[in-house]
Amino acid sequence: MKNLIKKLANFPFYISLIFFAFPITYVLDGSYPKYTLFLTLPAIICYISMIYADNKYISFILWFYLSCYIIYMTIWIHPMNMLFSFYLSNLIVWHFKDISFRSYRITSFFTILNFLIIAILFGNYRIPEKFIMSCFYVLCLATFIFQRKAYFDKKLKEEHRKHNEHINILLAENERNRISRDLHDSIGHVFVMLKLKAELAEKLLIKNKLEEAQNELREIIEISTKSMHETRSIINNLKYRTINEELKIIEDITSLAEIKCEIENNIYTKELSGWTTTTTTMILKELINNIIKHSNADNCSLILNEKENDITIISTDNGVGFKEITGNELKSIYERIKIVNGTITIISKNNPTKIQVIIPKKL
Repeated sequence: MKNLIKKLANFPFYISLIFFAFPITYVLDGSYPKYTLFLTLPAIICYISMIYADNKYISFILWFYLSCYIIYMTIWIHPMNMLFSFYLSNLIVWHFKDISFRSYRITSFFTILNFLIIAILFGNYRIPEKFIMSCFYVLCLATFIFQRKAYFDKKLKEEHRKHNEHINILLAENERNRISRDLHDSIGHVFVMLKLKAELAEKLLIKNKLEEAQNELREIIEISTKSMHETRSIINNLKYRTINEELKIIEDITSLAEIKCEIENNIYTKELSGWTTTTTTMILKELINNIIKHSNADNCSLILNEKENDITIISTDNGVGFKEITGNELKSIYERIKIVNGTITIISKNNPTKIQVIIPKKL
């Protein structure tokens, strides 16, 4: 049922059926012989059936009939019927998704198309008609090529989307493991200690050793307070990464995306201000996300330089770059950098794409 709904949702297959109205109309007004109606109706059924046929032998028979119908209607009825080859092209690209030119469908499509144009060019037709049909021949070929390109572009985008989803899942898994490890290392043993001390305090109270019990309770309070601070520290670390941590994640992401990334980190100050660190890591994240999602690059580099008053990031990649600079590029980075009074400059729009971001250190 789900497969049926999915196929019914592919409207181009059904919208194109409107072109079968032409031979039916020509039969009704007497332009075509009446018997062609009995050829056209099975052709419509074959076209629709091929969308649902799972058996390859049945699919072959349906394809064979539709091909013969196009040949007959073009040669013996009217040459304009060569345009019905669009049906074959549509099925090859969007339904069967044939890639190899050794596929019998692709082979038969080009064979039929070439046979028809040869028959028309050497047939008993006037020069204007031959010229028009030659244009239709080129149109049929161009349609197939453009449909095929559109399909591959769509497929590439889908693969790219799935790859990004896979990367996000891996990053989320790594983050969960890090959280689990931090919680286990920092507060896991604390609860065991609190339990033991609480049990000891209870026993001391039973034995009426109040002073010793008070000491144990004080230690419980101290341990709880220390644990609370450690937990807050973990939560803060989840919100903010250090620059080195972000660069390590960038190495992992680009590796998963099959992009060679060279990183040169020339930041030597161990403790930058919180805002400087956060802004720098967010800018790095935005830059690398743009490279992965939009550039189609397979090579990139990040250079971080620390000066007295600012941090400079230079991002370079060998991707498609920018066709022209309109001022709306890298909007998310621009909005972030504007808040801290920094600057962003596109040094080179392509071959290679080079971007410089300057972040003030005193925020």
